Amino acid sequence: MSRWAWLYVAFLVGASAISAGLIVYAWRHRDRRGAVPLLVTFVGSLVWEVSSLAGVLAAGTPTALLTTQTTTVGASLTVIGFFLFALSYTGREEIVTLRLGLLLSVVPAAGLTAKVTNPLHGYYWTSIAQDSSELMGYAIEYGPAFFGFTLYSYALLFVGTVLILDYATDAASIYRYQTTAILTAVVVPWVGNALLVVGVVDADLTPIAFSVSGVALWWAIFRAEFLDLAPIGREAVVADLYDGVFTIDPDHRLVDLNPTGRKLFGFEDGDDIVGQHVDDLLAGFPEIRNLYWEEVEADGDTEFEAALGSRHYHVEVLRLGEGSTVDAGRTIHVRDVTEQKRRERELERKNERLERFASIVSHDLRNPLNVIQGRVEMAEHDDGDVGPHLEHIATNADRIEAIIEDVLAMTREGELRTRERVDVAAVARRAWDHVATADATLETPTDATVEADSDRLVQAFENLFRNAVEHGSTSPDSQARRNAVDHAGPDVTVTVGTLDDGAGFFVADDGPGIPAEERDAVLEDGYTTSECGTGLGLSIVAEIVDAHGWDLTVTDASTTGGGYDSADGDAPGGARFEIACESRAAASATDGVTVDPTTDASGS
Repeated sequence: MSRWAWLYVAFLVGASAISAGLIVYAWRHRDRRGAVPLLVTFVGSLVWEVSSLAGVLAAGTPTALLTTQTTTVGASLTVIGFFLFALSYTGREEIVTLRLGLLLSVVPAAGLTAKVTNPLHGYYWTSIAQDSSELMGYAIEYGPAFFGFTLYSYALLFVGTVLILDYATDAASIYRYQTTAILTAVVVPWVGNALLVVGVVDADLTPIAFSVSGVALWWAIFRAEFLDLAPIGREAVVADLYDGVFTIDPDHRLVDLNPTGRKLFGFEDGDDIVGQHVDDLLAGFPEIRNLYWEEVEADGDTEFEAALGSRHYHVEVLRLGEGSTVDAGRTIHVRDVTEQKRRERELERKNERLERFASIVSHDLRNPLNVIQGRVEMAEHDDGDVGPHLEHIATNADRIEAIIEDVLAMTREGELRTRERVDVAAVARRAWDHVATADATLETPTDATVEADSDRLVQAFENLFRNAVEHGSTSPDSQARRNAVDHAGPDVTVTVGTLDDGAGFFVADDGPGIPAEERDAVLEDGYTTSECGTGLGLSIVAEIVDAHGWDLTVTDASTTGGGYDSADGDAPGGARFEIACESRAAASATDGVTVDPTTDASGS
């Protein structure tokens, strides 16, 4: 043999050894996604290389011609395996079945049959003559059956190449080295075959080229685990631009995420998080991390809602490759539903308000109207003093007016017209002037300012102040006697101050306070301890606070720095309403509180 022939033999021996090693490795990892089609490719490549090697070593003998038949088998397995791998890699694994493999083998089987039976018809080889200058010792002219088989093989290679290139280049920005390996794997066989077609070399380098491709694919898929990118997950990332989408491989490591996911979880563009394990990636989000592991254990899809800071999210963990027996990984979809939740809460509030309106109209207003009507009839038939009747009529008319005022206030609960920085003490004193407070006293040792709708904040203060005035007041125009839950007395002292942490303000009094078991209930619509009360005053306060994005807490003034003590050591020393202005809006520059800690002013 010539020096070139020996060099070709050496390449074939090396390529065969590589293919054999790849077969062993792929078999051991056949449970990995795409491993079975690759195994078929490597087996075909080995058969092709060994057959070519035997043909060269037996050049000029009938054995050389016989090896061409096994070469056809090897080439067919290689091409079909490569095509099936392309389908699996690009997210079409559900159609990669034994039936498809058999269907793809029909044309190669027909080609092999034509080659074996060529002496009967001459459709595969039109002529065969010995020629010592050829590597196999024969000069062969090919017929239509050969070209049909070759065209079919090229078609499968072309389609598989296009499918892989499409997905590989899409991921190139994140997986540069793996993408380079994939591109090498699909290009090298075409180059090897092209060298033969254009006459640069006399030997078919395609089987050797497929060994090179095998090495590239082995590194990208089994070592760099590029196949675990799960292109179907990548496709979901591109499609769901408004959701945060994380693609996790079967080993529970991050392989991809979209820009929305980075933004939602606070990752910077330069953060090197690809490849992190789920436990490390989601260390700051234990709810989502725990949900992920629950889904892994259940081996199914799951979803839930979680609060991250002041935002609400709908989270789904979905298994990739649904219907497949191979674990292709998972995606975590995170959608911001804060606005949706806000609308739902608003709708619930409106529905509750409508129910309350119906209750007020049907009951609260009807009762005083019935009293007025009854007293009018009694006065008409009473020849004596009608003063007591008129007093009852006036009292119930005041009651109706109070109900109407509260109902009108409720219609504006969630409305904030404008927000501006206002002085808390000034707003409190303004509200104090609107309330009949008898001998009560207001103290405002605070210089805090907040971003608020001043008119709505005045209304909140008015209701808090009315609530603090004595429940048993005999003043007919006293709003407090109708709505008070607590309590104090005509000489109550009310203090508006700054919370200890500076994150808001409070309104406290030195009355008997509110029992601990009633502190949540007092903020609900309709709750009152008075037969004359509407039970709307404090619920209006709660709605105004919520509309600003603040938090309202009812507590005990004696134990929270309010400065009041109860005569009874076991009883609370006054009611205290704390409004935390930064609890839900700390990140917003428009919801903050500014406090001068050196201030100790008071007013009334």
